[in-house]
Amino acid sequence: MTETYIITPNYNGNDFLKNYFESVLEQTYTNFKVIFIDNSTNQDSYNYIKQFYGEKLDKGKIILVNTPENYGFAKSNNLGIKMAFKDTECKYIICLNNDTRVKPDFLKELIISIEKHPEAASIQSKMIWGTDPNLIDSVGLEYSKNGLGFNRGAYESVEKYKEEVEIFGSCAGACLFRRDSLEDVKIDDEYFDEDFFAYYEDFDLALRLRWAGWSSWYSPRAIVYHYKGGTGGIKSDFTIYHNWRNYTWTVFKNIPTFYLVKYGVLIFLTELMQLFINITRKKMKTIFKAKIDAYSSIGKFFKKKDKIRKRVEFKELEKWFITKWKVKIPD
Repeated sequence: MTETYIITPNYNGNDFLKNYFESVLEQTYTNFKVIFIDNSTNQDSYNYIKQFYGEKLDKGKIILVNTPENYGFAKSNNLGIKMAFKDTECKYIICLNNDTRVKPDFLKELIISIEKHPEAASIQSKMIWGTDPNLIDSVGLEYSKNGLGFNRGAYESVEKYKEEVEIFGSCAGACLFRRDSLEDVKIDDEYFDEDFFAYYEDFDLALRLRWAGWSSWYSPRAIVYHYKGGTGGIKSDFTIYHNWRNYTWTVFKNIPTFYLVKYGVLIFLTELMQLFINITRKKMKTIFKAKIDAYSSIGKFFKKKDKIRKRVEFKELEKWFITKWKVKIPD
């Protein structure tokens, strides 16, 4: 049977699939299968996989799923995870974006790390910018007191972050999750919150895993190159809408009321900052829709808050919170 399943959602990402599949299928660790969730509006990715990896499909190494509509990142991953968990031998889930290229020991290093840390829910890889391999994309998640989520190490030198350390949480673009941890924190049979569709769903999951007493670790030798924004677009209306709507949902779903009162000014200023920045970028309609939709359904997320499994006191989460307002991007 299969120990590890790679789950990869795809949305019109055909241009990235050569690098993705060539690197994934050259792994030194081989006890895995790929579940490829194709949400595309055309048949390009489907036809590419059928043409060049038909044998892998026939042998079950690659499992290709065509969805009737764009399920988004959260629901697509959940679909793949549920399929993987039908295999009782499955122990680990790898969430891996389609716009990636992984080093040959990527899976091996993730497995080595998770087996060293039995309390760990997730293992973060070293994600490097595919378009600028001198810079880091992410070496984990950071969560700020104002509710903003950041990629740890973003835009810093690739020569940094060489030690294996415990981190707040893992970026779902390229990380490993332990099966038991995902089963432990699911809500209404969802691992990632499907209301999020895309963006901030990994921060939400990281917070829930911390609430349940799990940890997360960073593996510096599990290396992946990420061509970020390849299918979403960093400053697209899609990204702005989902990112800032989901920011609000993450805060009110996961953070206790006493903390919201204590740091309410910071959160309020962050909301104003989002409005100001996006209005200056001529994205007023998008950001206002994001905030209206976020707050009009906030009650639903208060109900979800009651379902979060909480084994530790909030101070165990709060000790990981930093104070940060923006990412320093090099010229």
